[in-house]
Amino acid sequence: MKKLFTFLLAVIFSFSINAQTTKTMMWGGVEREYLEYVPSSYQAGTPAPVLFVFHGLGDDMNNMFNGTGFKAIANAHGWIVITPQALPATIASMSIGTAWNSGVSATLYSNTFIINEDVDDAGFVMAILDDLIQNYNVDQSNVFCTGFSMGGFMSNRMAIEYGNRIKAIASVSGTIGNELISAQNTGHVSAMHIHGTADQMVKYANAEFTVYNNLSVSIGLGAEATVDYWRNYNQCSATPTHTTYPDNVDDGMTFEKFLYENGENGTKTAFIKVTGGDHYWYYTPANDIDYATEIYNFFASCMEPVGINESAVSSVNVYPNPTKDFVHISGKNISNIQIYNTLGQLMMTTTSTDISVGDWSDGVYTINVVLTDGRLFTRKMIKK
Repeated sequence: MKKLFTFLLAVIFSFSINAQTTKTMMWGGVEREYLEYVPSSYQAGTPAPVLFVFHGLGDDMNNMFNGTGFKAIANAHGWIVITPQALPATIASMSIGTAWNSGVSATLYSNTFIINEDVDDAGFVMAILDDLIQNYNVDQSNVFCTGFSMGGFMSNRMAIEYGNRIKAIASVSGTIGNELISAQNTGHVSAMHIHGTADQMVKYANAEFTVYNNLSVSIGLGAEATVDYWRNYNQCSATPTHTTYPDNVDDGMTFEKFLYENGENGTKTAFIKVTGGDHYWYYTPANDIDYATEIYNFFASCMEPVGINESAVSSVNVYPNPTKDFVHISGKNISNIQIYNTLGQLMMTTTSTDISVGDWSDGVYTINVVLTDGRLFTRKMIKK
């Protein structure tokens, strides 16, 4: 009875994690910052999706995290939310504030300027993800990126360069930067784009950006061209499902959604067109829709249930189970195996399919099996 009581206490306390932490990491010879939010709804026994949220030009991680509504979504659904901080940038020796190396470039007087060209922001984001995997029970098949303005450009960069690890993205008022238009994609990624037709910062038609006075330069694809990019690459259906949102708020805008489905690997492409919308993050009740909610709903519709895949559900097995001394994991094309205890602590990461557990404490362990194609299967193991 005493052992059972101790075990139950461990389970209860494992569910009480709730932390918003500013963390640092050395990357590219520079100390980088990011906010890590792990809600109290996170359960160590259940792999948690991860959402990266990127701020806009000149903004910071705190404003982005606190001003977009993703904290509430994390609390409700047990997602881990990461809000990284961009580094300062300059163009022609002029400071432009914090900015991502998101593929944004501009040609001025025959000179092409690529913002923060020497900063490996995409690698920094993936390093954060790797750190999360070492410390939490992460659902690696459901990793998402979203961002506003330049953060939207950064989301597109992540999808193009790390499509093998990103499930879906949502960009708000930020398109695909000039430097990435011809880049090689690494995987099919579901994509949502949201843009206002009256956007004066990143213009709807051609992503023109006003540098100063009346001098404007195009820094990427236009809004509809960005949607076409993902729809064509993912080979989604040409005819969308069209939804017009109720126009109940007198805000001078109307919202409509175009959803293109049946793409490669089940991908989809969504476009929310905001007629009359400017370069803002819209939310309820001030507006007819709430961007954070729409983004979450899109991501949720793209999710793969952890450990459930009818074509391969029997391809990963753990035996003997329950076990006393050892466990064998069977399956084809296994990339790596991660085992977590009841408290959600990582016990080991291994490529071996024969594991000795004789000296482990009695209890229920979570085994994440990652295949070489990126799929994740979760199994429970009882040690007694």
